[in-house]
Order: sequence, then structure tokens, then C-alpha cells
Amino acid sequence: MFGRIKMLKTILDEIESGFIILKMIFENKMLPDDFTIVEVNVPFEEIAGIVLQEYVGMNYSTINQDLKFLGFDWLEEYGSLAVDQKFRNREKYMEERRVYLRIRTFIPQPGYLVIIVSDITPIRKVEKDTRIDEQKFKSLLENSKDGFLFFSAEEKITSASANIPEVLGYTEEELKMSPELAFLRSEDRRTVRDTIRHVLIHPRIASEIEFRVIQKDGTKLWFEGTFHNMLQAKGVNSIVLKLKEITRRKNEELEFYQIASRLLSNYPI
Repeated sequence: MFGRIKMLKTILDEIESGFIILKMIFENKMLPDDFTIVEVNVPFEEIAGIVLQEYVGMNYSTINQDLKFLGFDWLEEYGSLAVDQKFRNREKYMEERRVYLRIRTFIPQPGYLVIIVSDITPIRKVEKDTRIDEQKFKSLLENSKDGFLFFSAEEKITSASANIPEVLGYTEEELKMSPELAFLRSEDRRTVRDTIRHVLIHPRIASEIEFRVIQKDGTKLWFEGTFHNMLQAKGVNSIVLKLKEITRRKNEELEFYQIASRLLSNYPI
């Protein structure tokens, strides 16, 4: 058993993202009152700037000042996640260190909380420097590796960037002729339509969602999409969807879940 635990810990240290497992402490069966750090990998310590291995086995109530850097209440997070049983994604900008973090949380089994942290500063700096507006849009469209779809206010695809066949696996004409966005899973079609309506109502606010594309051969790919209302932008006059494939990231979430579950089978609550 100890060899298996060592192997799993080695895998955790080799994963690029930071990873911490917390065991919740309950005074009653509803909400946790405290938690103990069970495991933490090296990347998490590097991102946090704290040697958290020294805290393994310690309770939050005794070290809470050092663990507030992610900006949310970890006890409340467990209670909230216990209701919907999903991954939760958020971002935080750490102004004192000038870094952007993507934070994912989930419950691998009852009584435990996992927090995954990735440094996405390079990605966000590029996006900040090339934020879509009338002046920069043409350059962004020509030079970006991301794909772009253009929608009318009626939620119909009107055109696409030249690299869309490479990004999505469909030609522009196939996407334009696809009835009711059939290349998306049914629940994601509703999400896309709802997001278009949201940016129509709130034209100054970009909206980001995640959805799945079903390619011609049945392969399912995950994408992160950012919608911008550029209906009033000369030469664009569309709702613009910027696409970035995140299948690897979503698979990593599943890998995290599986590793945490296997590791925690050695830590019965």
C-alpha cells in the first residue's frame, strides 16, 4: 500500500498544476467546521509561495492567515459543492504578485475537498493586450491561433475565420448550414444561445463559457468561448465568438479526480 501511495504522490508532483487535498472536520453532518491538509504537491507550493508540506496534518483554524491567498472561504466552498457535485472554476488576479490564477475545486469523495491551481498569467496578459475592439480586431483575427465565429443577433452563424476548419473540424459553410447548431451537444446549444442573448442585453460585457463540439467522426472536443458584442463595430457588425480548445484541460480535471479518488482510498474518513 505504501508503494502505491508513493507512486500517486509522485504523479501529483509531476502534474503542472498545483494540487491540494483537504479533509473536512465536522461537528455535525451538514457543514464542516474546519479542515486538515492531507496532501499538497510541489507546484501548489510554488504557486502559493509557501512550504505547505510543513502544514500537512494541521488544521485550518491554526494556520488560516497563510491560506487566504486564493480569495475564497474553503469551508463554504465545500458546502456549496456538496449541493451540485460539479467542478467549479474561477479566476483570481493576485495583485501583489501580478499573476492570474485559474482555480478549480471539486469533491472527490464525501468529506474531502480538492483545490487545483494553475498559473495562467501568460494567457491573460496576451488577451489583455489584444482585447477585442474596433482598432485591434483585424490584427487579432489575422494573427491569432484561436478560431472566430460570427453570429447575427438572431443567433445564426454568418461567417468564420479562415482557420475554423482546423480549429473545429468543420468548414464555414458546414457550420452556417448546421441546423440549430447541431455540431454542439444539445445542452451546450442552449448555453450558447443564452450567452448570445446575454451579450445582446449587456453589450459592454464579454461572456465566457465552456462547451463541447462533436466532430464529424464523433470525437468530442471541449472549447472555451468568449462572446463579444461587436454589432456596432464598423466592418464587424456581429456577435463575435473567440474559441480556444481546452480538451486537454478538461481531461486533466478528470485525471485529477481519478488520482485524488485513488489516493483518498487510503485515507478513509
